[in-house]
Formats: sequence, structure tokens, C-alpha cells
Amino acid sequence: MTRPLIGVTTWLRHIDTDLGPQRPVHSLGVEYADPVEAAGGVPVLLAPTAGVDELLDTLDGIVISGGQDVDPSRYGGARESGRVYDPQRDAFEIALVRGARKRGLPLLGICRGLQVANVAFGGTLVVDLPPTADHAPVVAAAEQAKIRHDVHISSGSALAAVYGVTRRRVNTIHHQAVDRVAADFTVSARADDGVVEGLDGPAGWPFWAVQWHPEKLLEPAEAAAEAPLFAALVAAAAAYDVRSEPSIPIGETIP
Repeated sequence: MTRPLIGVTTWLRHIDTDLGPQRPVHSLGVEYADPVEAAGGVPVLLAPTAGVDELLDTLDGIVISGGQDVDPSRYGGARESGRVYDPQRDAFEIALVRGARKRGLPLLGICRGLQVANVAFGGTLVVDLPPTADHAPVVAAAEQAKIRHDVHISSGSALAAVYGVTRRRVNTIHHQAVDRVAADFTVSARADDGVVEGLDGPAGWPFWAVQWHPEKLLEPAEAAAEAPLFAALVAAAAAYDVRSEPSIPIGETIP
């Protein structure tokens, strides 16, 4: 049986290489590709392209990865001073999410990926979360990765079906979150402070989105607890049939 191809979006960074300082590189941490491979998928790194339809024709599933903030101008918010935005990545990932929904192509959104999906269909974000017990101001990356808090997962949600529980302890590597939820999406998980931590998609679309970073929960017990999420994506991708009826009726438009 052919393993499904899972596209994973990348992040344009400028890093020092043998070819010179601050070279532009489409990058992805190995922790994104590894669980896709372990679940039986073939990870395919995606760089922004105008050929979104052609790209979607080749894929069986998508992971919209984490990274920098979505430009707030896309949902009526104000840019933050000192933040670096990537309009090309925003446009590419929004097009991927919209195209995936039209096709019923399985999709997993992680952190920024959840936010991209919400914005793609008319939702908004909190540009900068106020401090709470569960979401203190972001600190240095190494320390931030160690922070944990509880989330409650709605019974009957797609996330509850994947994890088999309604309460989990997850990491906190974000300073933004969903504000207004996009039409046809539902909140499937929240932190105790009320911050949205998961979304379910429209009916008929294999879609999961989490605000935490499952790929960065690397301690063995935590990684094992997150493996079902990647397994669900790969299983749906393996069952995906590009010839099947689209989840959006012909003639209906998506914003």
C-alpha cells in the first residue's frame, strides 16, 4: 500500500550558512516531520508557491505548522511594533486551508496553523494575550518549552475522539489565540483561563487544530500521548480519495 503524502508548511528564516550570513532558508524543525513519518506518512516540505491547486493535487494531507504571527491586517487587527510578518506565507497557507476544505483534504493545524485556519474563514485573533495563570508573558524559548497547563477537551469533539480523554496537560508556546471563531468551526478545547486551545472544522472535513505544540512534547510519555493526533491525520490521508465529492457543494463559495 502506498504511504500517503503529507505536506508540511515551512518557515522562511534568515540564518548563517557556509554560503554567507543571514541566508534565506525555508525551514522546518525535524520534530514536525518525525511524527508524520512514524505514523506511516511521507512528510513533504512545502515552500510558498502560486501553484496551490497543482500542489493540492499531489497531496493526501496537510500540516499547517507553527511559526510567526499572522499579519493582523488580515482580520482587522493592528500590527505590533517589532514583529516580523510574512505576507507570502500568510497568503500561501490561507490558500492551502481553503483549498483543503473544498477538497475535503485532511488537515492538521498546529499553533499558528490553528490561527491561520480561523482567519482563513473570517475569524479573528487576540493580537497579544493578557497575562493569566495559564498564559503568562512569553519568556526565552528554552524556558517557554518547559511550561505546561491543563486543557479541557469537549466530549464528542474530533479532538476527544483522537485523544480518548477530555482533559490533558499541554505546553504553552504562543502569545496569540482565537478571538471570534470562524463560521462553521467550533471550539473543541479550552484552557482553564478560557483561552481557545482547539478547533473542530465543518462537518465532513477531516480537520484537527490545536493551539499547543504536540510535536514539541518530546518526553516519551508526552510524545506517546500526542501520537494519536498524527496517526489520525495519516489514517484520514490514507483513506482520502481525490475523486470523492468535495465537502463544499458545487457553486457554494468560501470567503
